[in-house]
Amino acid sequence: MTTFGKRDNTASQCLGLIVALVVMIPTPSSAQSNEPEMGLPSAFHCGDRDDLPMSGKDKACYWWTHSFNAQMLFGAAFTTALDPIFNGSSDPYWGQGARGFSKRFGTRVAQSMTKGTGQALVGALFKEDPRFYVSRKQGFWPRFGFALTHTLIVKNDSGRQQLSAGRLAGAFSSGFVGMAWTPGPINSVDNALVRTGTAMGGVLAGSLWKEFQPDIMKLASSIFRRPPKATSVPGAPKP
Repeated sequence: MTTFGKRDNTASQCLGLIVALVVMIPTPSSAQSNEPEMGLPSAFHCGDRDDLPMSGKDKACYWWTHSFNAQMLFGAAFTTALDPIFNGSSDPYWGQGARGFSKRFGTRVAQSMTKGTGQALVGALFKEDPRFYVSRKQGFWPRFGFALTHTLIVKNDSGRQQLSAGRLAGAFSSGFVGMAWTPGPINSVDNALVRTGTAMGGVLAGSLWKEFQPDIMKLASSIFRRPPKATSVPGAPKP
């Protein structure tokens, strides 16, 4: 078996171990979960209800749906397809054709999964709520500032704000996991730190999207919405 194959094997085993650890995260106590009120059962919402706290099952669902989904796979395939244009200098190390594409694509998928898993594991230790929240502020710059600062600020299970150790851990995990199999000439700490910064950029993009999504969707709707067709009134004279 080649050195590259051994690295691939090791990376797969490490990723499998991380996924198993996340699945085994115990559900928080009833004080930290969605406690039933007035005899009603707790609501399972997978993080979609901003007005409800998250139970252990909600956090596990949130981790899975945000770490491995169709959007992530499409994004990984799209950026991998653009690599020869923007990162052509690394082609000799990754290889070209289907083989090179599969290595780059697999790396990006592994980075995304590791980012979400690292955030989930460390976030569970610090009782973090992984969701983004809107500011309800007025004006572009106050809202932009809120989204920017809350890239690294989250709420905990008690509703208090704190520095997100989970998001930091996820970004660094994403940046450094590739060192297990990246070809030697481009396998350096500097490159890993660049990947870490890119992962944090993705977190910032998520925070901005959460804050400005209604405005963006409203703008897109006004641009692409077709005007209603004029209806003729029976008996009215034609122009």
